[in-house]
Amino acid sequence: MGEAIDRNVLKDLADLQEEGEPDIVEDIGGIFLAHAPAKIDAIAEAASKGDLKVLERAAHSLKSSSAYVGAMRLSAMCRELEERARSGSVDEPAAKAELLRQEFLRAKAELEQEIQRRKVNARRS
Repeated sequence: MGEAIDRNVLKDLADLQEEGEPDIVEDIGGIFLAHAPAKIDAIAEAASKGDLKVLERAAHSLKSSSAYVGAMRLSAMCRELEERARSGSVDEPAAKAELLRQEFLRAKAELEQEIQRRKVNARRS
């Protein structure tokens, strides 16, 4: 299945790091990890209710933040869900929401691992 986080995106993000500032990957990744579960829950709830407008908005929001931290597969899944919700043709929305949740969990584990690695390396410096 491949990696859930594109390390090149994290490298590009790290290249924006300013000296003396908190670790940008840890900060941005932490914000994503703090807010994404609520977005996933909103997607699941909208899917269970058949609320395509809320589903579209929540998928759009998660799509953008996922791409920013390198969760490209999750972002692509959100883009597809967003587009289908906009067009009014979401087959098995609850199943799609669950697949999204599973992909988020994969991305979360990899991102947490990367943040931890960066913390350890920072302590060594």
